Amino acid sequence: MVEYRIAKDDRVRESIARIFSTRHAVNSQRQLKRLVEKDLKADEVFRVGESRLRQIAIDSGKVDLEIHCRETIEMRSLVRCPVCAERLARVRNMTVFGGTVTLGYRCSRCGYWTGLRKRVPTRYVFTRRG
Repeated sequence: MVEYRIAKDDRVRESIARIFSTRHAVNSQRQLKRLVEKDLKADEVFRVGESRLRQIAIDSGKVDLEIHCRETIEMRSLVRCPVCAERLARVRNMTVFGGTVTLGYRCSRCGYWTGLRKRVPTRYVFTRRG
């Protein structure tokens, strides 16, 4: 059995910066995970979870995140973002009669949005900022 350690956030952030200094885009979260773990491997084996890696990449400010989704028939209100776990803000519109109606939800941290029908993230594309 291979012994491994969990990489610290700072080391993961530095690894992401090194990866995107040589390439413009990474086409999937799984591919980014492999690249980061390969970059972190020196004399020890480090591991980083995909959702944690995604959140560190969003917060690093070094990459832009493009979220590919599929729509489900499920219609329910969302509270937390399925991409970054941030609280979602309602997108509202005024009605002719002076009331408001919810059109969907938007995340201010990662840019995820959904209408009344829930959108499920299927692929994440990371691109270098700038």
